[in-house]
Amino acid sequence: MRLVSLAVSCLVGSLVGAACGGGASVPDAASAADATVDAIPADARPDAFIPPPVDVDVVITADNAYSFGYGDSDGIATYIPGTRAITAGEIFNCPVGVGPEHYVVPGADAPAGAYLYIVSWDDLSVTQGVLGQFKRDAAPLYTGDAAWEACATGIDLSASATGPSQADVNAQIAICNAGSGAATTTSKGWVNLAGAITASAVGNVAIGEANDTAGGTFPQVCPAASGGVDEASHWMWYTPGNIANPFQSTGSNTFRAYLIFRLPAADIPVN
Repeated sequence: MRLVSLAVSCLVGSLVGAACGGGASVPDAASAADATVDAIPADARPDAFIPPPVDVDVVITADNAYSFGYGDSDGIATYIPGTRAITAGEIFNCPVGVGPEHYVVPGADAPAGAYLYIVSWDDLSVTQGVLGQFKRDAAPLYTGDAAWEACATGIDLSASATGPSQADVNAQIAICNAGSGAATTTSKGWVNLAGAITASAVGNVAIGEANDTAGGTFPQVCPAASGGVDEASHWMWYTPGNIANPFQSTGSNTFRAYLIFRLPAADIPVN
């Protein structure tokens, strides 16, 4: 480590004309700076050479309710509890804040090892799903992307206006990580579009229609032109399997909600 530090000091010092060994001059400071950064291994560069993580701009809505948070694979460190929508307008309508809602996750809270979480529950009536987009400084990542994971807790919150607490959710994340839920009433761990991530997990993430005007199960949510959700975003839910339309309620807790969705921050595109 001392040798690396000395090398870094010499390289940086050469930019301001300081002598290091041979005391060579630097005719082009900008070019030398680029060369200096490239010459130092990434894990040995001073903090000044490492760009800070980019903030994550988030827009989400859910039928009927969700809470949002972020942390790591072991649980949620920052939790923003939500409330159940009572009217359709609280799910679909513009402006943002009436229907879909906007959040900014500070870049420092969304490094490569972080996870972003959506905790969602429904009222066992008509329809259910989650819709949103997550953007840094590149193309957005949408609900429905293959990077999403889900765990079905099997806890029926259909009568709840405020949903689970942060402690409740983190307790369920621990169960999901351990794969210790009951196979008949939960997903028994994490699943994605293809199926089980956790060994012996049940079901998969279900992908529904796009947020466009083509019609279908859902009306269009406040669109991106009004600060809302892009048409390329797709509705997302969980299914234990063999369900014709996972976004249409059966009147009972067929979908083993409440559900915990999570997205690795490393999968959100960045320039």
